[in-house]
Formats: sequence, C-alpha cells, structure tokens
Amino acid sequence: MITLGDGIHNFADGLAMGAAFSLSWKSGLATSLAVLCHELPHELGDFAILLHSGMSVRRALLLNLASAMTSFVGLYIALSVATDLATTQWIAALTAGLFLYVGLADMLPTMIHIKSKRPWLMLAVQSVGLLSGWGILLLLSLYEESFSF
Repeated sequence: MITLGDGIHNFADGLAMGAAFSLSWKSGLATSLAVLCHELPHELGDFAILLHSGMSVRRALLLNLASAMTSFVGLYIALSVATDLATTQWIAALTAGLFLYVGLADMLPTMIHIKSKRPWLMLAVQSVGLLSGWGILLLLSLYEESFSF
C-alpha cells in the first residue's frame, strides 16, 4: 500500500513540475526545489517503513525507486499536454488538490494523534516544521523570478 500511494503521490509531483516548467524554467526550477525538499525525508521515511515491515534492503530500494519513477511519467504527461495557460492551470489545480488531500487526510491526523511524554514540545517541533516548510515555499514563490542560474 505504501508503494502504491507513494507512486500516486510522486506522479502528482511530476505533474506539478511539468506544469511549472511549461510556464517558465524558473518556475519549474522553484517547484522542483520544493519537491526535492519534500521528497528527501518522505522517501527516507518510506524506506524505513519498508525495512521495518521485514523487506530486504535491496527490495525496499527497488520498490522506492519504482514508485519514484512515476514522477517522470507525470512530468512527461504534463509537459506534453500543458500547451496553453488554461491546461497548465487545470494541472496546477489538480496537483494542489492532491497535495491538500494528503496533508489534511493523512498528515494532520497523524500529527494530532501522536503519543508523547511532552506534548507541548512535540507541538512546538511540529509547528516549527510546518511553518518552516510554508516559509520556504513562500520565499520560493516570491523570489522565483530572481533566480539567475
């Protein structure tokens, strides 16, 4: 289940990157950087879950790689169909909806139901993590035109 869900999630990441690159390379680079910052800990977590479920390291790596490759499928689909602004906006709306669903239906309940000896410390750590992520995304969106790569 985790590999299938991660594959769908990575497909949506690819759609978002493809739609962003169809607008401009700067927008695509900013979106890719945001996806990279999100995917590194996400994939490490999935790898740890697969290992904890009893899989071998090799099999867990192969399943993680297979689910990660679906992002390229999403990228190529978005690049091939995002020929005008309206299509790009529809792809962006679809991926934003998928990301909001994952955040609200999966991540938020997990954060609320965590057991800790120090719940206020856990709340502070979670809040710092969320605010840092939102701050990075805000900075990327505000200054994406300033990138001079």
